[in-house]
This record gives sequence, structure tokens and C-alpha cells, in this order.
Amino acid sequence: MEDSNIQELSEVIQSSNINFLLGAGISLPFLPVLGNIERDLNSAENEIERETHLKKYFTGVMLPNIRVINNTLSADEADKYNETCKSYKSFFKGLTEVLLKRKSTILSKQINLFTTNIDVLMELILEDLQIEYNDGFCGKFNPLFSIANFKKSTFQRSLHYDHISETPVFNVIKIHGSLTWKYDEETDKIIFSHALEHIDQSLPGKTEGDFSQGYKKILVINPEQTKHLESVLNLYYSELLRLYSSELEKENAALFVVGFSMEDKHIKEITLRAAKSNPTLRIFICCSQASKIAMGAKMEIEQNPNIQIFTPDKPEEKFTLGCLTETVLKKINIEKPHDRKY
Repeated sequence: MEDSNIQELSEVIQSSNINFLLGAGISLPFLPVLGNIERDLNSAENEIERETHLKKYFTGVMLPNIRVINNTLSADEADKYNETCKSYKSFFKGLTEVLLKRKSTILSKQINLFTTNIDVLMELILEDLQIEYNDGFCGKFNPLFSIANFKKSTFQRSLHYDHISETPVFNVIKIHGSLTWKYDEETDKIIFSHALEHIDQSLPGKTEGDFSQGYKKILVINPEQTKHLESVLNLYYSELLRLYSSELEKENAALFVVGFSMEDKHIKEITLRAAKSNPTLRIFICCSQASKIAMGAKMEIEQNPNIQIFTPDKPEEKFTLGCLTETVLKKINIEKPHDRKY
């Protein structure tokens, strides 16, 4: 990436409300991308064929999360998981350093991580790094989910001098739901599932009726075209989309898109609407060189000068979290207040 781009990004991050839109590509190689599964579900001719593809989705994307929590990964899965974790960790550490260096006292030290992913990787890795994060739940023994919880800030008071400073916090906002979400009939609320115990691991072997009943307990939007209707009709999902929209409408907002194809119609429309209506919004889309032209057409960059596309230097390279960390975050130069010369 050119030095001029790095300088531009340094200035944007210094003065912006930072948001990320993260797709299935960031969990590679541990979890597969949804391209084929989404296409197969959309082309299914009947419910039996659709169920076959959902079982494939369940086996490939959902079950590995349970094995991570139970520490029962195979050797091959463990290698892929460790590679994915390494990419996540360097990304989170780089962002935390950027937030700590940022000298603005007006801007909150929060970063919004909007994602359509339903896996538990981000939460597990942030917790392992002992970095503060907010997944929308409040409580210890019986955590309850609420959109309002994403608006909380965290402050640290020093032990001896009562010096107060804001702690960097990552808001993990799962637009399409999460495997940790469990519906509680008694309270009519979403509660936290610590061990994903509400997910029946034997679902792939179930017959049609039993599979449907068990699958409905998993509060996620399926990777198919009808997800737009599901997300609009469901209160929680529509509120999360509204939160995404409102964050992009803020003055001096910045959105970084990584591992996301923009094939989700509702998310693409919200993003484009914000780009057109908010001239202070900056959108940086990270994708491979091979998909740059198609992405540019999809996001109408000729009509939206506040949208830029970044690609890796190598034609065959994909723009992963690791690529973003190495080519952008580690090169960003944010001047600390005590570094300034007068």
C-alpha cells in the first residue's frame, strides 16, 4: 500500500468513529466461506433439498464451534484454528494500540465490529487476550441480551491517585445472530448459552420434522436470499441493522470492510444509502485484486467518492485480517500527545 494511503488512513483513524464490517472471509481457514452454501440454498427446489444444504451448513460452520469450546478439535482442525487465531490476535492487538495512542479526548475509545458471522471466535480470542469487549449481554450468572448494552463505555480508575481513563472496548455486533444466543420462553428474551448446550449435535442425522424443530432453536439468519425478510421481520435483527445504519450516519464515521462480499442486499443498501447521505463518512473496502472491478461496480464508487477500495500488492493474495494488520495497522503513525514538540 502506498505511503499516501497510509497517511490518509492515519488521519482518518485519528479523528473518526471507527466501524468494521467483517464477513466469513476473516475466519478462514478454520471456517469455510458461505458462497457455495448460499448458492445451494437459494437454488434448492424443495424442502428436502434445502434441508440437506442446511445440514451441510450446520456441520461445516456450526459444529466446529462446539468442538472449540469442548477442546475436541482434530489435529487438522487445531492447525487451522490456530492459524485463524493468530490472524485475529494480531488484528485486535493492533487496533487496541491504535485506540490507546489516539490523543482525541472527544472520541470514544470504542470500535464497532459489525459481522454477519455467527461463530464464537471473536469473543473467545478477545477474552483470551483479556481485551474488553461487549457482545450485548449483561449479567454473570444469567446474562440477558439487549441492544442498549452496546452503548456502554468502560473506565478504569487507578489504585492510588484516582486517575480515570477510558478503556478500549470492542463492540461485537452480530447482525445475523449468534450461536451463543438462546431463546428463553419463560422471560421471552435472549439469554447466553455458555457451552452452546441448546444446539443438538445429532441434527445432521435427524429426519425432516425433527431436524426442523431442533434447527429452529438456533437463533441465526440462514445464508440465503430470504434472510432479508427474516432480518426485517425479526425485532432483534432489525434493531441491529438500525444500529449499523445509525453508526454510519454519525459525523466523521469510518467503515472498514474486510472479508465481506457485499452480496447481502440489505447490508449493501444501508451502506450505500449512508455513503450518499453522509458526506463525512469514509468507507474503505478491502478485497483481492481479482474482485476489485466487480466490487467497484457493486458499490457504485464512481458516484460515491467517499468509498475507496484497497487491494493487496500481490495479484494472487486475498485481503485477510492478517493482510490488513500488516499493511495498514502496523504502519499507521498516530502521534501521542507527549511525543509532540513545541
